[in-house]
Amino acid sequence: MIKTVGIVGLGALGVLYGSQLLEKMDREDLLIIADGERIRRYQTEGVYANGKKCDFRYVTPEEGEEVNLLIFAVKYMALEEAMEMARPFCGERTIVMSFLNGVSSEQMIENILKPKRLLYSCVQGMDATRKNRQVFYSKVGYIAFGEKDSSRSEAVCEAEEFFERTGLEYKVPEDIRHQLYSKWMLNVGVNQTCAVFGVDYGGVQKPGKYRDIMVTAMKEAGSVAAAEGIQLTEEDLQGWLNTIDGLAPTGQPSMRQDALAGRQTEVELFAGTVCALGRRHGIPVPQNEEFYRLLTRK
Repeated sequence: MIKTVGIVGLGALGVLYGSQLLEKMDREDLLIIADGERIRRYQTEGVYANGKKCDFRYVTPEEGEEVNLLIFAVKYMALEEAMEMARPFCGERTIVMSFLNGVSSEQMIENILKPKRLLYSCVQGMDATRKNRQVFYSKVGYIAFGEKDSSRSEAVCEAEEFFERTGLEYKVPEDIRHQLYSKWMLNVGVNQTCAVFGVDYGGVQKPGKYRDIMVTAMKEAGSVAAAEGIQLTEEDLQGWLNTIDGLAPTGQPSMRQDALAGRQTEVELFAGTVCALGRRHGIPVPQNEEFYRLLTRK
C-alpha cells in the first residue's frame, strides 16, 4: 500500500498535485524533495495554490528515506539533476512515475535511476499556470498510467488504490505508450505554435495560418511515431483539435508561458525529438525543423 509520497519539482504540476495530496494525506507522509537552497527559497517566499499557502514538508537528499511513490514533476532540462536528488528516496519497492511532457523521460529514468517499479504515465486535462511561486488552476485533470507492456501488475493495482483513496482522477489505458505519444503529438503542435507566434489558444482555435501550421507539426509527429511502432490515427488528431477548441481562448500552453517568462523551453522534447526520429527513419519533418531553429534561437 502507498503511504508515503515524494515529489521532485514545484512547478505548475508539482504544486497542483502536491496541494491536492496535502488535503488528503498526513503532512509528514508527503515529502517535497529539493536541495537546501531551493528549500530556503520556498520557505522564505512561500508556495501557493489558488492563493492558499501550501504547508509542505521539505526534505533534502541528505534526509533521504525510501518512499512508496516517487513523482517527478520537473521540466525535462532538470530531470537528470532531479534523479540524483531523488536517488536516496528510491528503494526496491518504490513506484516511480514521471509527469513530464514528451515520450523520453521514462527511458531516461530507466537508464539512470534504474527503479525496480517504473510506471509509464502522463497527466492530462489540467489548466494550471504558474507565476513565480503562485500556481492557479480550475481543472485538476487526470493521471494516466500503466506498465510499458500493458500488464496488470502489482504496482498498477497499488497506484489505483492510492488514487482512489486520495480522490485524484486517474485512468489506466489499454496502451499507455499510445497515450504518451498521442499527448506528445498535441504538445508538438499547440505548445510550439503558440510559443513561436506569440498567440494564446484563441490564435489556433480559428481556421487560418496558425491552425494549419499546428496541424502540420502534429502530423509530422504522427509520422515519426508510426515509424516507432505507435499508430496515431486521424481520430487521435481530431480528438485533440476538439480539446483545443474547448479551451479558454485567453489560456496559454506551458511553452508559451515559459517563453513569456524568459524560461528555457522544452523544445528538445517536442521538435527536437521529432527531428531526431525523422533523421533516424528518413522521414522529412520541415515544420518541426523550422520550430526547432526558431525556438533554439530565442
